[in-house]
Amino acid sequence: MDTIRGGASDWDVSRPFSSYLRTLATLIVHPARFFEVLPRVPDPRAPGLFLVFCGLPSAVVWFLFGGFVPALVALVAPVPISLALAILYHLGSIGGRYGYVVTWRVVSYPLGYGLPLAAVPVARWVALVYFGVLLMSLGLSKVREIPAWRGVLVSFLVAALIFGAYRGLGG
Repeated sequence: MDTIRGGASDWDVSRPFSSYLRTLATLIVHPARFFEVLPRVPDPRAPGLFLVFCGLPSAVVWFLFGGFVPALVALVAPVPISLALAILYHLGSIGGRYGYVVTWRVVSYPLGYGLPLAAVPVARWVALVYFGVLLMSLGLSKVREIPAWRGVLVSFLVAALIFGAYRGLGG
C-alpha cells in the first residue's frame, strides 16, 4: 500500500535525509529500476513534500552561486516549476497510461535533484541533459508506457524549450 512514507522508490518523509540520498543514488546508479517501481498512484504527497524538501539544498546552492533573490526563488519554486513542466511532459505523452498526477510524479524526482545543479554554471547543462532529457525520457517510457523514441523526443523538446527560455532571459 502506498502511503505518505512512499513506495519502493518514493522519497520517505519519515527519513528525509537518508531517503534523499538513497533516492538520488538509485536515480544515478539504476534509473530504470527507479521508474519501474515508482508508484503509479495519483497521490501527490510524497513527491510534493520531496520538492519542498529539495527547495532547501537548492536555495543554499543558488545563494552561493547567484545571491539572495535566486536562492529565495529556488526555495519556493520547485513545486510550481514541476507542475508547469508536468503539463508539457503530459501533453507530449498523450495516449500513455495514467493521468497528469502520475506524470508529475515522474517529473518531481529528476527536477528536485536537478535544481541545485542548475545554479552551477557548467553543471547546469549536464543537469539539463541528464535529468531533463535522459531521466525524463526513461521515466516517461517506463511509467507512461510510451515508446522510447517518443519519450526521448518529448524530453528533448521540453529541454530545448527550457534552454531557449533561459537564453531569451539573457542567461
